[in-house]
Amino acid sequence: MAASAAALAFQAKRKNLLSLALKKDPILPRIKQAVSFVHDGEPPEAHSAVDESPPADSHINTISQAHMPVDESANTTKISSNKDSITTTSSTSKTKSTTISTKSLIPAKAATSFSISPIVPLVGVVTVILVCGAAAVFLPPFLLSLQYPDYSCFPGCWNGGTCSPQNICTCLSGYSGDRCQTTICNQTCINGVCADPYKCTCQAGWNGTYCDQPICIPQCVNGNCTGPNYCTCNVTYTGYLCLTPVCSPSCVHGYCTSPGNCLCNTGWNGTSCDEPICSPSCVNGNCTYPNVCNCSTDWTGSTCSTPVCSFNCSNGGTCGPTPQTCTCTSQWSGTQCTTPVCSPTCQNQGTCVAPNNCSCPIGYNGSVCQYRTIASFLEIIQNELFCVFSAICLTACNHGGSCVAPNECNCTTSWAGLLCDMPRCNPWCQNGGVKGYTGETCGQPLCNPINYDDSIGYLVPNATCQNGGTCISPYNCSCTASWSGTYCQTAICNPQCINDGNCTAPNVCTCNTTQWNGSLCEIPVCNPSCLNNGNCTSPGVCTCDTSQWNGTICETPVCTPICHNNGKCTSPGVCTCDTSQWNGTRCETPVCSSPCLNNGNCTAPGVCTCDTTQWNGTTCETPVCSSPCQNNGNCTAPGVCTCVTSQWNGSDCTTRK
Repeated sequence: MAASAAALAFQAKRKNLLSLALKKDPILPRIKQAVSFVHDGEPPEAHSAVDESPPADSHINTISQAHMPVDESANTTKISSNKDSITTTSSTSKTKSTTISTKSLIPAKAATSFSISPIVPLVGVVTVILVCGAAAVFLPPFLLSLQYPDYSCFPGCWNGGTCSPQNICTCLSGYSGDRCQTTICNQTCINGVCADPYKCTCQAGWNGTYCDQPICIPQCVNGNCTGPNYCTCNVTYTGYLCLTPVCSPSCVHGYCTSPGNCLCNTGWNGTSCDEPICSPSCVNGNCTYPNVCNCSTDWTGSTCSTPVCSFNCSNGGTCGPTPQTCTCTSQWSGTQCTTPVCSPTCQNQGTCVAPNNCSCPIGYNGSVCQYRTIASFLEIIQNELFCVFSAICLTACNHGGSCVAPNECNCTTSWAGLLCDMPRCNPWCQNGGVKGYTGETCGQPLCNPINYDDSIGYLVPNATCQNGGTCISPYNCSCTASWSGTYCQTAICNPQCINDGNCTAPNVCTCNTTQWNGSLCEIPVCNPSCLNNGNCTSPGVCTCDTSQWNGTICETPVCTPICHNNGKCTSPGVCTCDTSQWNGTRCETPVCSSPCLNNGNCTAPGVCTCDTTQWNGTTCETPVCSSPCQNNGNCTAPGVCTCVTSQWNGSDCTTRK
């Protein structure tokens, strides 16, 4: 029983050996050959593969060869026919069995006389070749297994390993596996393969002992390379290579030149370039855009320095220095400069009716009413004499007057005065009959020019109130709503003309058109005009949308970030590059006319940067073998040597066959 069990174990081990050999060098199935023998006078049948069990009536002889090993205990050769059967015991052990069977319905005496077809020798030769080929494949390992019962290292130990007893491959350092086919690395190759012992061959874009270090070409400037050609930037930078600084908050009207530092466009200031600059500064208002002031209530002008009066300042007065306040000339006073000024002031209850023109009461005369008239002196004397001489008129009453009391004359209707020597006007002279009035009874005020010659006396009007004005008192015109001034000669514009515009007619401003325009001269003029929706915010100054345009008249497009490598900003945000060398939205991508192969990166115009652990050459077309290929071997792929196979083998062609 023990011997039988050992035999069975040996058979199982040998079958495993043969299975391993077949996996390495499998034998292709071969078509079974057929040989036909025909009697005289019968046509030959077509040659074809035959069934192992031919029909009983067929006139065919078949030679077949089994493809399985035979049983060790029954190695025989059998020859059988429908008439007799001969069996012999094989003298050679451990050979394959061959069976030849013949079946025929021809009588025995007729079987002795038949002719062999010419194809029989050819079939025999083919059969011999097939048998020899099978023997060449199976016989060497079979015989070797007979000589060395423990040999199982077929088809051999790889990578310099040696076959040891007990069917075990003893591997060199750095290899493992039943055939030493597996390389060993101390640690897992993360982004690569363990191609050589203790050495990782990295994928493109990775480096390091264990292929755990990404490669960025060009290198990240202000950040870390966290993946092949992928930069993770510091918090203060952004962009493909972390070259673009970050400003937080962003620059509104400017450029971020370094982290947190804005370079402002012309006309802007502040940490974020969001504070407009007005030069000169706004006096009574806020600067809302470069050189544009938003004025407070009751102020106007380019710098909000001109006060506003809701009423007109007359007689040459000006509004200011504060809103709703008039600054009058030296000859006028009052809230609206309508009160004339007499200097020195009128005396003895005289009234200033025009600049330096006093209207005196009866009994007084002079430029400021400082003199008594003769009549007033006589009246005083008369009153004094009355006290001494009652009803006595020291001087006789004139013009038919009668003395009715001391020094008191009762005059006729045509005369008046103490002595009835003053002619009487009927009706009476109005307004004291003084200068500044005209007409038969002095009832019409006189609005002559202020500087007329006093010596001329009472003149008829020679300068009347203009533009529909009415003379309501001496030298005082009442003007319509559209005019002002002493003689209503000054037109009124409401609202007022600004920026030094002149009100030349009611509500008509005449502007300095080289600088200002509009109904109130409030619109600045830019010549040439501002382009690309720029705004003319002050004379000759265009305020642009600086996110898209810049320049004196907003003619220069803006690209943010700027165009690199001599690229031209030809429209807002659009860079035009020298496409023979650079490409990309900001001309930041170099161009290689011959594309870089094998994951190479074009890092400068016409320059490919390769993963030099695997590829080299102008366009990364040349593979790299870390260990040079020896003995005329060629490096045909990264780390792969193609050897002269007739003589050399191994990873670097140093192993002789």
